[in-house]
Amino acid sequence: MRRFLAMICLVLGASVAVAMPAAAAPAPAASPTRAPANPSPAKIRAAVKKAERSHTVWATVNICNSRGHHDGLGIRGQMPALGFAAWLSMDVKLFYYARSQKRFVAVPTSGTKLVRLGRSSSGLQQGGALFQFSAHEPTLKATITFIWRRSGQLIGRTTRTTTGHREADFASPPHYSAATCTIK
Repeated sequence: MRRFLAMICLVLGASVAVAMPAAAAPAPAASPTRAPANPSPAKIRAAVKKAERSHTVWATVNICNSRGHHDGLGIRGQMPALGFAAWLSMDVKLFYYARSQKRFVAVPTSGTKLVRLGRSSSGLQQGGALFQFSAHEPTLKATITFIWRRSGQLIGRTTRTTTGHREADFASPPHYSAATCTIK
C-alpha cells in the first residue's frame, strides 16, 4: 500500500503523509541545550589572572601626526574576553616628557579617555582613542588600564604602556605602531 501511494505521489507531484509503525518513527528531539551556568568565583579569578598576564593585552601609538590625522595622536589597545560574558573597557591616559623633570608626566587636561568595548565573552577586542594637539608638542606616550566588569562589579584590571604592535587596527599610515609620538 505504501509503495502504491509513493508511486502516485511521484506521478502527481504531491506529498502524502503515510502512517509509519512506531518502531520506524523518528526519535523525539533532544531537549534544547541549556545555557552554561554562571562561572564560579574560582573560574572568574582564574580567567582574569590569565587575561591580566596575557601577551595579547597591549597598548600602542597607532597614529602620530599622519596625513589623515594632522596633529593627531591615536592610542589603540587590545584585550581578551574571559570565556564568559563580561563588560570590557579601556582607560587611556596620556603622558608627555617633561625635560625639566627628566621623566614622563601625566597630561593635565583632556589627557584621559574611557573607551567602552562592550559586553563580550570570547575573542580579542580592540579599541582606541584619538587626541588632537598643537604642533611642536613634547614626546607623548600613553598607558591603558584594561578593565573587566561583571554584574556591575570590577573583576579585574591591568595596565600597559604603549609599545610597538603590528596587529593594531586602523593605524595611519597602515601598520604604523610605536611606543611614543612627537608631533612636529
